[in-house]
Amino acid sequence: MEGRPRALFLGMQGSFSLPSLHALLESGIEVCAVVLPGDQGLSSNQMPIYRREPAHPARSTLPVLNSSLDSSIVQLAWQRKIPLWQVHRLSDPVTVSTLTAYQPDVISVACFSQRIPRAILEIAPLGCLNVHPSLLPANRGPLPLFWTFRLGCKQTGVTIHFMDEGMDSGDILAQQAIPVTDGMSYAQLELESARIGGNLLCHTIWKLYEGSAISLPQDENKSSYHGFPGDEDFVVPVAEWDAAHVYNFICGVAEWSGPVTLNVGNEHITVQKAISYSRNNMCDIPSKNYCWRGEALWIRCKRGWVAVIQPITFQ
Repeated sequence: MEGRPRALFLGMQGSFSLPSLHALLESGIEVCAVVLPGDQGLSSNQMPIYRREPAHPARSTLPVLNSSLDSSIVQLAWQRKIPLWQVHRLSDPVTVSTLTAYQPDVISVACFSQRIPRAILEIAPLGCLNVHPSLLPANRGPLPLFWTFRLGCKQTGVTIHFMDEGMDSGDILAQQAIPVTDGMSYAQLELESARIGGNLLCHTIWKLYEGSAISLPQDENKSSYHGFPGDEDFVVPVAEWDAAHVYNFICGVAEWSGPVTLNVGNEHITVQKAISYSRNNMCDIPSKNYCWRGEALWIRCKRGWVAVIQPITFQ
C-alpha cells in the first residue's frame, strides 16, 4: 500500500501509554485521534463521548524553560493538534460513529481501562492491536508487571497482539523478551516495557500495512490469567520463597503500591525497602528467624537471607 497508515490511539495518562504514542508519531504513522477512558458510571443523559479541548492560559511575559508539553498523551495530542476524545460508553452508537468517521487503518491500544466491544474492534480494516507487557499467553490480565514480581519471574517481555473480545487472547504478531534484573523497580520495568512496546508496535503496524505481517494463535495450554492483586498478594511467606525472590518482590512493588508484609514464623513484619540478600547464614543463633546487623534487619528465607531497613513494623 502507498502512503502511510492511519492509527486511532487508545490510551491513558499513566506512564505506559505515552511512549507508544510518541513512537507512532516519530515513525511516520498518522495518528488521526487519541481516545481516553472516562467514567463508565455516568447517567444516561450525559454524552457517551466528548471532545477535550486545551485550556487557554493567560499569556506569560516570561520565557518557558524545560516545557513539559508532551509529558502525557493529553499534552502530546494537543501539542501535535491531534483530536482528543474522552469516552464514557464505548459501545454507544454515538461513540462508534464518531470514531468510525476517522477511517483509521488500524487501532492501537496501550493501556486502556475499558473493555473494547466488537463494534469498535471492527472499525479498522487492519484490526485492533494491543501492547501487552508480558510474553503472552502467560500473565494475561490488567496488571501483568505486578505478577511478574509476585511469581519471581527472571524474564518477562512485551507482546503485540490482535485484540478480540477475550482478555489478551488474540493472535500474536510480535514479541520481545525483557530480563528482570535484581533490584529492578516496578517503574523501571514499566518504562522499559513501554519503550520496547512502542517500537514494536510501530514496526508491526508498518508490516501489517505493507502486507508482510504474520500472526500466530496463542497456545491455550500455556495460558495464565491474573486479576487485580488483593491484600493477600502483598503478603510474603518467607519460609516458602528464596531470598532473591523476596528481595526482588519488595524492590519491585513496595514503592509502587505500599508496604509488603513478611510472614516470619508467627510474626508479621511490614517493610517498605529491601537493600540486599545473601545465600550465606547471616545470624549466629541457628534458631533465630531474623537478626539485626547495623541498621539492617536480616530475615531468614527458604534459601538465604534478605536485608530490609526502616521503616519496619512488627505485628
